Amino acid sequence: MRKDLLLEIGTEELPSSCMIEGLKNIKNLISEGLSANNIEFEDIVTLATPRRIIAYVKNAGEQQKSVEKTAMGPPLKIAYENGGGYSQAATGFAKSLGIDASELKEIDTPRGKYMGYSFTEEPKKSVLLLPEILKQAILSLSFSKQMTWGDYSIKFARPIRWIAALFGNEIIKFEIENISSSNKTRSHRMTGNIELEISGIEKLQDYIDFLENKASVIAEPQKRRQKILDQIDEIEKNQWAQNYRAVLDQDLIEEVVNLVETPNVLTGRFPEQYLYIPKEILIKAIQHHQRYFAVLDINGNISTTFITIQNGNCDRSGAIIKGNERVLKARLSDAKFFYEEDKKHSFEIWLEKLKGVVFYSKIGTLYDKASRLEKISSKIIEMLQNSGYIFDNSEQLYKDTKRAARLCKCDLVTNLAVEFPELQGLVGSEYAKEMGEATNVVDALFEHYLPRFAQDILPSSDTGAITSISDKIDTIAGIFLAGNIPSGSEDPFALRRKASGIILTALKKNYNIDIAGLAEFAAGLYLENFDLTNIDVKGKIREITEFIFARYRFNLEKEQKRTDVFDAIRNAGFNSIIDISLKYDALIKYIEEGNDISFLSDPLIRCSNIIKGKSFSQVEKKYLAQKHEIILYNELISRENQLQKIISKKEFSSALEVLCGFSEYVNDFFDNVLVMDKDNNLKNNRINLIKRCLDMYLLYADFSKLLQQ
Repeated sequence: MRKDLLLEIGTEELPSSCMIEGLKNIKNLISEGLSANNIEFEDIVTLATPRRIIAYVKNAGEQQKSVEKTAMGPPLKIAYENGGGYSQAATGFAKSLGIDASELKEIDTPRGKYMGYSFTEEPKKSVLLLPEILKQAILSLSFSKQMTWGDYSIKFARPIRWIAALFGNEIIKFEIENISSSNKTRSHRMTGNIELEISGIEKLQDYIDFLENKASVIAEPQKRRQKILDQIDEIEKNQWAQNYRAVLDQDLIEEVVNLVETPNVLTGRFPEQYLYIPKEILIKAIQHHQRYFAVLDINGNISTTFITIQNGNCDRSGAIIKGNERVLKARLSDAKFFYEEDKKHSFEIWLEKLKGVVFYSKIGTLYDKASRLEKISSKIIEMLQNSGYIFDNSEQLYKDTKRAARLCKCDLVTNLAVEFPELQGLVGSEYAKEMGEATNVVDALFEHYLPRFAQDILPSSDTGAITSISDKIDTIAGIFLAGNIPSGSEDPFALRRKASGIILTALKKNYNIDIAGLAEFAAGLYLENFDLTNIDVKGKIREITEFIFARYRFNLEKEQKRTDVFDAIRNAGFNSIIDISLKYDALIKYIEEGNDISFLSDPLIRCSNIIKGKSFSQVEKKYLAQKHEIILYNELISRENQLQKIISKKEFSSALEVLCGFSEYVNDFFDNVLVMDKDNNLKNNRINLIKRCLDMYLLYADFSKLLQQ
């Protein structure tokens, strides 16, 4: 028999980010708990509102699945006495299991033969196991921001107020601090936060309908989202006659969906005087601080109307919208004041102010950083041109990126960005536009901060992309040299995000940047100007390089792509992003087409094993004595030349064909030639030949890192 399992964790209002974390983690924790206890289930559906995290397990078994187990005893060689009877080790083991030694069986294992006993574990009823499974799932939930409350030791995103736990209609009873699980939930605050008994629930839809009809709570985020969009659409059609439209920022929509249990769309207005603020800054100020939606007129100009999403019933008295109008007016008044103050200044004044703002202890100011960014951006352009990248107007690009690098941190000392930190980049960009800076510079002042978070947009212009990479490598290098390397979950400077930004931007723009070379250049700029004694500089450069590529690997892992292929390429010492990407794609295609990777990995492994710990010199033709080593040498010379030309053209699929076809010659050599000949000249020459074969494979990857799948 099967039943559905419901867990509802009721809390104080959760931040949107915590809801997302909770949804992901609770599903994994319950799944792991059920699986570890051999309780079968069909699926786990997770839902969340600001006041509840919900897990609904479909068709969970009423008892554990029967499991065959084997208890391993002593090795066979010590299980019997000399006379043939059971030894004390065997009888003692049998006694511990409550059986006679005659019931023990011989079992083959990779370590040899052992005595053991196979049995079927008696299954327990699920209701006896679920209390601990659910309790541990709740206690194991972790959030990026946690808190304690009262005198309790439990940590959670917000205080827990109730726990509903039902297996069918049976309450799963357990306690966490002062909260006892029950079959009770609570209604929406706007309907009185009434305690309600959950009953008559046979399937997930019954529970969803119960919350909506009895508790005035819409449990499904997608339904809340659609309700918001439908109401906005209705307002645009009927109230505004399509003369106005809401600016539907998707990130804001997702956040607002997680701020309400039942959404209600309201419209308000703010005074015209605030339209004086530049459009993009005004839109951002409306959206970010208040979670409102700005509204544009039919010509695309911002209007004095805005949209807000109420959590609950209709605003019959108008008090809610009046309160929102009052709050927004105050925020826009601040923005207008600071904007007007900033207009009295210039980038030259702000640049001078950067001299008084410390970037990081012992490594200078933001002014110093701006000076480094000018040099790094020029270095990146030079590196890209040397790798064959062609820019439309490289002279202008040098000029624009140097200007963007010099000005990109200036908005951090403007009044508006100090008051509204979330507007950094946008403020600099808008001010640059007003002051007549070149379009590429204007774009770069905003784009150099991208990406600001996971799934954010990436820089589109060359000026913005190069400035962005320059800023990020400079920060990573500086913080590493200062000794503040991220560890575990601690990453106060968001260096992991910056490293991902470098990789993602380079991949998008097809920039074949040598990360090790760039890290060395960026670190060198610090060493020229600051006293960073007692530092293993080469070691730090390696750490920076590995740190950045670790994010490349992490991104592949997150997309459930093969990381062993990436490891194989990196282990061969390659640091150029696009080369790694193209090699990766070609090798993945080679594998997916059904080719046997052993043709690449086995010869390399054989070569690597036999020359381990040896010293090397040049191969000398006069010491090539046997037919198979002569054939191998001739094939090696031919394929080396062929491979180098192919790789220089980045034709990596063809390179794999060349390497794959070489395997037969390597194997024939090992099968027919004694490498460790008594004649030292022959032996050493053969070792040198093998080393050269290995080096040819490593022109592509260390194929020994590939896993058979």
